[in-house]
Amino acid sequence: VRWCERENSHKVFSTRLKLSQFKEKKKSKKIIIVFVAIIFLIGGVAIGITFANFKVQKSFKIMEGNFIYEGSGDITLAFYNGDKSLTKMPQKNNREGFIFERGECDKNASVEWDSNAWAPKILNLQETKTTCKLYFVKPSDSICSSSGEDSGACFLAKKSSTDKTNMIYDETKDNNLRFIGANPNNYVTFNNETWRIIGVMNNVEDESGETKSHIKIIRDSIGYYSWDVSESNVNKSVGVNEWSTSVIAKVLNENYYKKEAGGTCYNVSNLDLVTPVTVSCPAWNNIGLDNNARAMVSKVKWNLGTIPLAYDKNQNLINPTYMYEAERSKNTGKICPKDANRCSDNENRTTMWPGYVGLMYPSDYGYATSGGGESQRQACLTTNSNWQNENYCYDNNWLKDKNNERSWTITPAPYSNSSAFVMRLSKNGYIDSDIASSSFLENDVYYGVVKPTVYLNSNVKIELDSNTNYGTSANPYRLS
Repeated sequence: VRWCERENSHKVFSTRLKLSQFKEKKKSKKIIIVFVAIIFLIGGVAIGITFANFKVQKSFKIMEGNFIYEGSGDITLAFYNGDKSLTKMPQKNNREGFIFERGECDKNASVEWDSNAWAPKILNLQETKTTCKLYFVKPSDSICSSSGEDSGACFLAKKSSTDKTNMIYDETKDNNLRFIGANPNNYVTFNNETWRIIGVMNNVEDESGETKSHIKIIRDSIGYYSWDVSESNVNKSVGVNEWSTSVIAKVLNENYYKKEAGGTCYNVSNLDLVTPVTVSCPAWNNIGLDNNARAMVSKVKWNLGTIPLAYDKNQNLINPTYMYEAERSKNTGKICPKDANRCSDNENRTTMWPGYVGLMYPSDYGYATSGGGESQRQACLTTNSNWQNENYCYDNNWLKDKNNERSWTITPAPYSNSSAFVMRLSKNGYIDSDIASSSFLENDVYYGVVKPTVYLNSNVKIELDSNTNYGTSANPYRLS
């Protein structure tokens, strides 16, 4: 009996112990519940603050991309390449080279594309559950659609998908396909001569108003000549920086283009570097464009916008991105008052010129660099420099002419005291400017070299070749 009592006593004690433990657990549970409630309360406040910020924030990251909007409400974004859904918005530096094509939104919202920010901008976002579809295309698809599947431009665009050494898209608003590097395989037979392909230029408008993709090619020097000259009472005889009326534009688009004798060419004395003199033009019957070549050249609208402050080395504004935008601007080559030094011309300025034969742009040179690598190239494209100290930019650039001191471009350079300066390329690898009449030979060095540049018709084809290395100097591309 005593044993049973002790046993029962133990059971009572044991039961009480368990009740006590239960009470302690219940108390702990209450603490946990309170703690969790506090966390939820803090989280709710944070979410509320975040949501409030979201309602007023105008730009933020989405899926590794940018998104800009005007208005309020919420939105669902979807990304497509044709009918194929993409898992995220393509990035600006993507190797596949996607470009924005169009956007569609419901509930009266609309899409604009900000190429600089590489972001969609949603306008009139007012309602909840708004949906926008953003369509991206590969540049090769866009080029082939513009010029035709059997065009030379389409051929190069398709080739670029596997050839990442010689070609790359420049990521401008037109996303042109460029040949890059110290010596890319961009040689082409044209006019029974060897020329080189600058690239496939997109959104080029021809004389009929059609906008297509065109192959752009450049010849080696035809000689050293003044870009322009003028009378002694006009800009003190050193020329006018208006391409449409320049002497070199005239002979290139009349005598050179038509392969006709005649024309007047100039250079200056290597003694005074000022007074222009008449010299013999090249033998146009030997180097002018023949019938087959003329049939391949498109008359297009060339951009003549100038590069403000580009000549000012202290400003350090010269880089390909800046140049490309400026060339397509409404800036003209005359910003000086008429009483300024070398600023007395009365030529009408234009920023668009229809013609067959021009010269390269400063940006053509800038975008031709490979930099020796992807990161170096990006530095060359964005650095605020004229490359005088960045030898990796110009040493890896096939348009650098180490044999000629100055090669003309088509682009005028505005000065506050002169309307006679033109952008040119130095053999040292940087872009600066010189007076339009400056062209001479000194100590076996040529100053003011002229290199004809043309856009080929969009239907020009590149003949297929079983040799995988064609495009080299020994085996150039062939056109038809």
